[in-house]
Amino acid sequence: MVKPKPPAKSTLQKRSQNGPAAKQTVTSPALSTTQARKVKLMANIPACSCCGILISDDTKALQCDRCQSENWKCIDCLSIPGEVYDQLLQQPLCGLKWYCDNCDKAVTDGNSTSRIDKLVSVVEKLVDKFADVEDKLQTKGDLSEMVQLDARIKDLENKFLNYEQSIDLKLAAVDANVSKFVEERFRKFEELRNEQGGTCSSAVEQTVKEEVIKKIDEDKDLERRKNNIIIYKIPEIDAENVSDRMDGDMAFVTEMLESVFQVKPEEQGIEKMFRLGRRDANSTTPRPLLVRLKDRGIKDKIWSNLKNLRESDIRFKGISVAHDLTPYQRVEMKKLVDQAKHEHESNNVDGVENYYFRVVGQGHKMRVMKIKRTN
Repeated sequence: MVKPKPPAKSTLQKRSQNGPAAKQTVTSPALSTTQARKVKLMANIPACSCCGILISDDTKALQCDRCQSENWKCIDCLSIPGEVYDQLLQQPLCGLKWYCDNCDKAVTDGNSTSRIDKLVSVVEKLVDKFADVEDKLQTKGDLSEMVQLDARIKDLENKFLNYEQSIDLKLAAVDANVSKFVEERFRKFEELRNEQGGTCSSAVEQTVKEEVIKKIDEDKDLERRKNNIIIYKIPEIDAENVSDRMDGDMAFVTEMLESVFQVKPEEQGIEKMFRLGRRDANSTTPRPLLVRLKDRGIKDKIWSNLKNLRESDIRFKGISVAHDLTPYQRVEMKKLVDQAKHEHESNNVDGVENYYFRVVGQGHKMRVMKIKRTN
């Protein structure tokens, strides 16, 4: 927008709106003092940047509103009617502005560049926001994570179902064993009573009661030990502080479970750990280490990978793992081993000292494996 400004005052000869500037005549090569002053004043009067006419008080012209320099342009060169120019002068609050060619180009280019920069900045911010939203959506709705979560839930459901079925089977087996045991005892005592003429009824009842209580206690003890394992030949740390020895055992077992049995540390779930027997500083044989696991599945995984001990690192060579047996189970296992040795001596020439006798399985599935010793 342009805003008309009054031209600078001057005492020089004025230019009419449509006529040429008055000619200056020189009467002598040596100018008089008055003429010299006039020439000096003419040098300070602005001229139209287009046609070159001097801008006097009567000349209708506009000055650049940006640079505020001596850059003027008359209304003839601007193609502005005189009536319009006069009307603009009568409106001092008019917001119209006029820029010279240089300023107009600078303003136009500057505004264009500024607008483009602003537009680019806005677009960049929108792109950043879109990328941030997209990342959040991918994190929240990642298909692979959903698949993994679904797989873990199904795995937990299967484990819970298997655990529930296992408990039901064990309870059923306990009930069957107790019932069978009680029936057998009653039958024997009934025979004994008949042989003695029915005089030992109270003694029979007491004996049956004791046997039933013993069987129930045995089943409870077996249930407490079901998640326990006993590890043999783990070196003991020579330290007086009990916590230091326990920390050493924990570090060794954790590393062994991970490297040998492929059980990750976060899955191991070691509930309790302690050495069996009294500590003897002079003994060279390490005490057995009892480890109680929170999950029976971890124990089953260890048992399925026992063969890895034979091919493990030298640190774990010679180490063996066994079930935590009840006193009754140990007696039964000893009976099975003695029976297997007796049968071997009866049917073979080779001595029993040339073989290992190992009991495998649990409960009614226990059996003895005979393994020939190697030199």
